[in-house]
Amino acid sequence: MDSPPDQLTPQKRKISKTPLIGAIVLFVVGFLVLSAGISIFIYNQDTDSNGFVYSNTYPVDTSTHAFTLYMNPYKISTWGWLGTENIAEMQFIVKNKNPGKELFTGIATTQLSEPYRKSFRCEFPTFWRWIVEPYWAEIIINTTMVEGQGTPASLPDAQTFWRTSATTTDTAVFTYLPMGEQHIWFIMNSDGSQNITADIQIGFKSPILTILPLVFLPLGIVLFAGGAVMLFFKRKNKPQT
Repeated sequence: MDSPPDQLTPQKRKISKTPLIGAIVLFVVGFLVLSAGISIFIYNQDTDSNGFVYSNTYPVDTSTHAFTLYMNPYKISTWGWLGTENIAEMQFIVKNKNPGKELFTGIATTQLSEPYRKSFRCEFPTFWRWIVEPYWAEIIINTTMVEGQGTPASLPDAQTFWRTSATTTDTAVFTYLPMGEQHIWFIMNSDGSQNITADIQIGFKSPILTILPLVFLPLGIVLFAGGAVMLFFKRKNKPQT
């Protein structure tokens, strides 16, 4: 009598770990992206509706024909590859405290405007610092000095070297980012007369930081959802005993 054939031992179905690994990666990346989006969103609450943060106010009170400030160029390093227009935007704010006078404020490169500055009596800081970062701006002026003699031979509005300028009896706000070389910030009476009283302030924002929460928050949620879907299909496809 023939012996019965050997019974085949059933093979165990191999369980793939790829969905689990993929889900873990999505959860970790999603957590990091979501955390970054939440952090930036919280920091943005300290800025105004346009994303600007503002420095302290410095009172200008001079009997000369101009108050001027030398400004070294703004430098972008870490995120420069995103483009200057996405990284930095700077405001100059000059509030006229003498409504009987029209106030002129302008910025020009030192090379072009220095001869004009030296042609009349003006006051400027002996040393000062302007600091602007995404969530912090500051003006530090300790001492000033007076230099030059006489009155301006021509009015500031007549000059052609201004990169940007404004004239007002109230508050002038203009946007400019000094780059490439040193600049001079002028505050003068538009008629070139003496005695200037004003408050100056600087504002700064990084446009990319107002956009990132709108990208990171939805992306983090999508990554979390993707991880959950992968775990769901892993459990669904798990071999039954």
